[in-house]
Amino acid sequence: MNPLQELPVTERLRQMDRDRVIERIWRKDHTVWKDDPTEITNRLGWLTVSDLMHERIGELVAFADQAAADGFETAVLLGMGGSSLAPEVFMRTFGAADGALELIVLDTTHPATIERVAGELELGTTLFIVASKSGGTTETLSHLAFFWDKVPNGTQFVAITDPGTSLETLARERGFRAVFVNPDDIGGRYSALSYFGLVPAALIGAPLHEVLDRAEEMQTASKRTVPAAQSPGATLGAMIGESAKVGCPRRSRASAVGWNS
Repeated sequence: MNPLQELPVTERLRQMDRDRVIERIWRKDHTVWKDDPTEITNRLGWLTVSDLMHERIGELVAFADQAAADGFETAVLLGMGGSSLAPEVFMRTFGAADGALELIVLDTTHPATIERVAGELELGTTLFIVASKSGGTTETLSHLAFFWDKVPNGTQFVAITDPGTSLETLARERGFRAVFVNPDDIGGRYSALSYFGLVPAALIGAPLHEVLDRAEEMQTASKRTVPAAQSPGATLGAMIGESAKVGCPRRSRASAVGWNS
């Protein structure tokens, strides 16, 4: 028996087909979510960002290799929320390759934690990655100010931000080692395959080609011509959505819609 049969998620997938939801998402149709295009039409670049980033792998690998060759041993990611999630996942998934940098993700404003991290670092061999889409994230700029006081050396800092932000300006004024200007049509929590995720991934020696190839496999599997019930993306979305509707806790979302192994 199909594990989705006779379940609310099944009807949700059928409704997606009736409403052509997958096709409309690939067309970047904001009305899938709401009539007002604000904060939607300029946030859907994640759908095709893997195509762009495939072209940037050489740049990223060269940057990471040079950082290691210059004696850096640790990278500290200064970022909050969407800017820090993917780097942490990459580090936990792949770890640091031989000869690559270790990665510490500092996604907190707790003074004791920040002081502890700072006290454990060999500052002379640490590269700081300042990541903020808006360029004005208060917590991230506070991190920058804290570590800049300890290491006022632009060659030990990297910025990842959208074009034209105050962080981009500051990074260029201070002579940061690199400034990665991210496509501005990607929301923070959808930025895993953009510079926000792949710069830290490159520094730890993660297999960037493999990561992007797998993303493109999923892109193909979830393309607009695939029925929702056969689309991994649509199926996962329907499962999570229906689970949320019944107040299902995160740990048992799958079982709430009957998806048992």
